[in-house]
Amino acid sequence: MRVTAANIHLVPTGFRNGVILELETDAGIAGIGEAGIAYGAGPRAAAEMVREMVERFVLGQDPARIEAIWSRIYDVGFWTKGAGAIVMAGLSAIDIALWDIKGKLLGAPVHVLMGGAVADELPVYANGWWVGCTDIAAYADAAAATVERGYRALKLYPLGLPDPVTVVRHPVRRAAPPRIGGHVEALVTALRRRVGPDVELMLDFGGGLAADQLYGVLDRLAPLDVRFIEEPVDPALPHMLAEVGRRTRIPLAAGERVYGRYGFRTLLETGAIAIAQPDVCNTGGLSEARRIAALAEIYNARVAPHNYGTTLATVAAAQLAACIPNFMVLESFPDFDSEPGYRPVLRRPLEARIRDGMMPLPEGPGLGAELDRDSIAPFRVARVEG
Repeated sequence: MRVTAANIHLVPTGFRNGVILELETDAGIAGIGEAGIAYGAGPRAAAEMVREMVERFVLGQDPARIEAIWSRIYDVGFWTKGAGAIVMAGLSAIDIALWDIKGKLLGAPVHVLMGGAVADELPVYANGWWVGCTDIAAYADAAAATVERGYRALKLYPLGLPDPVTVVRHPVRRAAPPRIGGHVEALVTALRRRVGPDVELMLDFGGGLAADQLYGVLDRLAPLDVRFIEEPVDPALPHMLAEVGRRTRIPLAAGERVYGRYGFRTLLETGAIAIAQPDVCNTGGLSEARRIAALAEIYNARVAPHNYGTTLATVAAAQLAACIPNFMVLESFPDFDSEPGYRPVLRRPLEARIRDGMMPLPEGPGLGAELDRDSIAPFRVARVEG
């Protein structure tokens, strides 16, 4: 079996731009993957990176030799050494698509090929439930409504401001408005009162604050039973993350903008984080995310995969979550199909099957996912053959 062609799509869908890869083979089996640059700057660059990597390293290759292809891309791609968002996202899309092909070839889900499921269903937390909220009362109402739908864990961005382009805008120039600590304390207090003690609250700081404001905010949050704080500092500053970890008893999480096992080793060696958050679609794919999960075990950390892509990214993340013993919780967006401009990428997405805050394991061979071809067809940006 050989890879004969690839289709690359750049699909605008809701608040995301899905960089979707489909690899075709001469056996009539196709595999799909996603490059995890769905927001921020870079989706077009990621689509072009996928195209170039496929042309140079994948066409004509046996797709079952996943490790050989992965290693060749990493070793020969040059900029992959030391890693970076665009190159590792391109490699991730290819790796995920290769696993999809192998699973279809062998008639088994990817998580079965990676060792088998360690649980019967996956706990998820809700993100995006806060869209449109402009004051504390609206946040409290939205949180309560999300809990009524069965979710037992919620994440929000307490430092963020509404933004027409990025949905939420993190602090710029390392600063938030004065008295931000009081606002965050009031917001989280109101949410805790409204949803009760049994619902977990996670906070994402987006790496936006300098120490003078950050420590004050953390002190105010300490009594409020926050499950974790994500990216309290710029991900380029692991030494500062370690300092934050020494100054707060709130568990810290990070990894959305950390790439590959080498990046996670540096992150984990700080001793700061209790929760690693690799994104399957930008950290090197399923192959590398599985290695990162094993590395996290060595540092006594659990894994909560970052997941802010299309419904295809969710399926890939769920395959990882299903087969790692230190899995904690998976990010999900319950209102993904209500976002302005939403366009289906998959038929029968896993998100639609969440019940009582639990996601079922992916079923079917490979990823267990089927592209909605009619929906994404107008957004093909490249086809390569060889």
